[in-house]
Amino acid sequence: MSEILSLAGGWWNYILAGLALIAAFIASYFSGKKVGTVQTQAKADVAAAEKDKAQVEAVAKKQSDNAEIAKNVQSNNSGISNSAARDKLQRSKYNSAD
Repeated sequence: MSEILSLAGGWWNYILAGLALIAAFIASYFSGKKVGTVQTQAKADVAAAEKDKAQVEAVAKKQSDNAEIAKNVQSNNSGISNSAARDKLQRSKYNSAD
């Protein structure tokens, strides 16, 4: 009888070790799956940030170009007389004869 108990006791250790291995594999699978999901989300966040950065750079360049054009127009207009400025405004495509 003691031999049967000692044999069964030995098997329980193997069964518990096997269950521990199975639990470890399951835990590593789910943690790996979570890591993969986090990495995928991080890649998507980086792509979105790069897209936003490109848009901000484009807006900044356009604003810089507009500021330069405004400075050029201002310098051109500062060199003409009042009557010439009036004539220029009257001939402008934005002026409408009321």
